[in-house]
Amino acid sequence: MTGNLFPSRLRDSHQNRRLNTNFRRNGKLQSCEPCRKGKLKCDHMMPTCGRCQRRNRAEQCVYHPAPLTKTHQLPTPQASDSSSPTFVRQSVDIDAVPAPALPPTRIDPSPTQHPRVSRASSLPAQPWSSIQYGQQSVEELRKPVPRAHVQARAISPSGTFIHHAAILAENELSVGIFPSNGETAPAIIYRHDIQRGAACLTLLKDFPRCLRYIEKWFSFAKGLIVIEPIITIFTTGINQTWGKWLQGSDDLSYMSEKVWQNTLKPWSTSITKDTSPRDFCLAATGENLRWEVVGLVVTLIALVCASLTDGDPIFCSDDDAPIDREATLIRAQNASQMCIDFCDDFGVLTDLYLWLLYENTGVYCALRTKGSYQNLKKSATLITALLFCNLHEEIKVDEKTPFFITEVRKRLFSAVYLSDKVGAIYTGRPPRLTRQFCRLQTPLDISDAQLMSDVQDPERIAMGLDENGWNRRGAIHLSTFQRLFVSVAMITEEIVEISMDIEMPPDEIARRAADITERAIERFESLPDFLRLHRDRPFQDPKRSPIELLFLAYIEMNAHYHQYLLQRVLIKRLGADSAKLLEIAKFMFKFVLQMVNNKHVFRDFQIDFVTLLNQNGVPSAAVIAVELLRQEQNPCGIMNPAHRLPRSQTIQDLSVFVACLETIPPNSCAYISCERGLRFLKKILDTILDPVQVNEAELNMDTSLGGFDFNDPLWLDMIALEQESWPNFS
Repeated sequence: MTGNLFPSRLRDSHQNRRLNTNFRRNGKLQSCEPCRKGKLKCDHMMPTCGRCQRRNRAEQCVYHPAPLTKTHQLPTPQASDSSSPTFVRQSVDIDAVPAPALPPTRIDPSPTQHPRVSRASSLPAQPWSSIQYGQQSVEELRKPVPRAHVQARAISPSGTFIHHAAILAENELSVGIFPSNGETAPAIIYRHDIQRGAACLTLLKDFPRCLRYIEKWFSFAKGLIVIEPIITIFTTGINQTWGKWLQGSDDLSYMSEKVWQNTLKPWSTSITKDTSPRDFCLAATGENLRWEVVGLVVTLIALVCASLTDGDPIFCSDDDAPIDREATLIRAQNASQMCIDFCDDFGVLTDLYLWLLYENTGVYCALRTKGSYQNLKKSATLITALLFCNLHEEIKVDEKTPFFITEVRKRLFSAVYLSDKVGAIYTGRPPRLTRQFCRLQTPLDISDAQLMSDVQDPERIAMGLDENGWNRRGAIHLSTFQRLFVSVAMITEEIVEISMDIEMPPDEIARRAADITERAIERFESLPDFLRLHRDRPFQDPKRSPIELLFLAYIEMNAHYHQYLLQRVLIKRLGADSAKLLEIAKFMFKFVLQMVNNKHVFRDFQIDFVTLLNQNGVPSAAVIAVELLRQEQNPCGIMNPAHRLPRSQTIQDLSVFVACLETIPPNSCAYISCERGLRFLKKILDTILDPVQVNEAELNMDTSLGGFDFNDPLWLDMIALEQESWPNFS
């Protein structure tokens, strides 16, 4: 009713107005030209500000992208979409700025000019760049192919002899042609790029708060790739060199320009076999700060926001105003993606870039639905980068590769390899990395201090390991679990092979399934005692940290889950009996309930907790629920009394699990899969507990839950049995 009291001529214009979010170099919002020239206060609204609308000057109300630039072209501001993320590419005058400190960088002196669009008589004037086609402005449509992409150099693999330049590579030295020194064509830094970089750096203006976020992250989590000592060197260098600048300057263009210059310098040429980990990190921070390092810092901020809840003290304290966790998460993720785009646009491909791409992929996939096309495409980008850098070949120390870099590369490739296999099970599609073409190397079971030691002695480090490669002190490192994940990935890949190979004969499937089962059981039973949970109280061990309990939970569940998948293969491909599947589901579901009853332990690992519920809880609960319904429908049909489920206890356990599924927020990456399982379990419980309201047709239903047949215990191939594994702790 209030809306009807608002004049229609004003209501229509108000509904179409939006805030111009483009910033000037001083960090303030842009004002329209009449307000700027008249030094009047502007409300920064588009397409017409309030002052110009009241003065009937709609045609003169335009926003110039660079009002201090002396040009004769008409102003061409970028329209802002209120639905866009916090960080967007701004349309600016892209005349290049000088970069004297960077010899390979040259200047493009010609600014881009855009014609103005003629308008209809009933519409206010609209600049050319404000018209968008499918969220892509005309400015972006004119963007040429980056020079770094046109003149990019391919990295030839060393282990193959069929690639296009194999003959040349084998004979160039013999005819006096030596390898290139890596120089490329001069790069061009545009003012457009510097302003985008300055917008990205605004997330670091309150750098002390950023440090608190990072400290919080490492207080409960660890890193497989970007470990705490590495980030400490990075953040210390940023704080010492740029801390006062970030807090005291409204214009971050100078800092952005310096970061651009550092990023485009050849960096890997200074790395040798004798480079210490500290020197390696110092070469990318402080005065040498690069966009990869900026991206890693903001990505860790995004990981903290994605892992914790709104009520965590890091977001709400008595001294400071509450922090919008979700808004900070989106801003940090967008800033992380911007840093990746910066590197992509100029062909920057370093170890630091691979680290950033891995961490960014984890956050990206955590914000989107599991198994979606977007997540598959994002993970494919990461896999492509690893293959292009030849991480699928033997990783070893050489004249340009120090020991600690080889270990980090092994960790990175094995983590992505496992994620690829788990993703293949979830989506039901072939994996993109296979053991036939990849050399999967197990990283050493060493601590972060050993990895970052200034004295890199692989032989001395190996003396501290036992015959199976485990450390002799019984300490749990992140590399300890990474070693386990390698074997998990290999077993998972073999299960994928026998489940998807349409030409494999039945006897071969049975033989390989039995062999995989035997090796999986042997692997789990051979684990040392310090890698096992307490049998009776698995999550109540005061000597273990929550991150250790989480990892050990993954190990325990993988042991049961492999058996579960193998039984699914035997049932679907060979018509085996489902009795053993039910027994395995009982073990899985019991373990999941123990996690649910101790979920306070995993309060800082929301992504991983929901992952385990979706990966192991939903399938095992569904198997039990289907069997319980069968017992209700046909009490005399169970031949073996040992297979009968205790009715009361089973209903109670399912009800507890259902209550836990109901707490999963809609913005969770596994919400759709968990919500589907929730509807299914609730329907079965309703059918069992309230049979009076269910007629005979419903008891033999075929369509009420999307075509599921309760009389067929093999319906689970319709359920998402797995999810992509981008653990938030790595």
